[in-house]
Amino acid sequence: SLACSTAAFRVAVFNHRGTARTPITSPRPYDSGFTDDFRATVKHVCAANPCSKIVGIGFSMGANILTKYIGEEGTMCALQCAVAVCCPFDIKVSSAAINESNMLNNHVFQPAVMGTLMRAIKRASHLQVDPKWNLNVEQIHGATRLLELEEHLMVKIGGYRDVNEYYEQSSSVNHVDNIEVPFLAINSLDDRITPPRGIPIDKFMTNPNIALALVPHGGHLGFLTGIPPKIWFIRPIEEFVSAIVR
Repeated sequence: SLACSTAAFRVAVFNHRGTARTPITSPRPYDSGFTDDFRATVKHVCAANPCSKIVGIGFSMGANILTKYIGEEGTMCALQCAVAVCCPFDIKVSSAAINESNMLNNHVFQPAVMGTLMRAIKRASHLQVDPKWNLNVEQIHGATRLLELEEHLMVKIGGYRDVNEYYEQSSSVNHVDNIEVPFLAINSLDDRITPPRGIPIDKFMTNPNIALALVPHGGHLGFLTGIPPKIWFIRPIEEFVSAIVR
């Protein structure tokens, strides 16, 4: 890991609200494009470490939030650089892949994601929700797939017209042009969760601040090599970040 690398990084981990057994103090859950919590975290880390150079590394949905954040911040971004691994740049494309009915989704991904989200919802049941959200509790607790939860919860809390507007507003693809810090994206062509058709390759060709490493194999956050197998993307991330902050 970067914490044990020769570059002597100090690592701060950002957990989405309600995850990693953290207390739930707000009825507003995180979602695919919710950058407020990460923005507050960056400000806190910068204030606590005024002489340090801060970088950001995100994975999967966290990569989308990181990418969207640095695009929103533009020239005011507090990060020296950023790395996004398996970023679902276009949430509509990623959601279609996730909600497709197949063995991987039906028996692995959907149960895992829904289990995490439903446990967080149950743990937040003691909190008072905003009546303006007009939530249907029965629909939320009866949801069995991520799309249903997005329609009955994320859309209403975010004030979106429908799930398509939620996808549009949450997608980091709309902010890639505004990235002003060195940015590396690592994706694979065989990723079933964040398919390559959602990667804005044209934007990587026009913005000189961003680079894309698109490899044939790696799946979703796999990227294994050697015997015994080890995740290989730690090394290029270390090299990229070290070159920028040196």
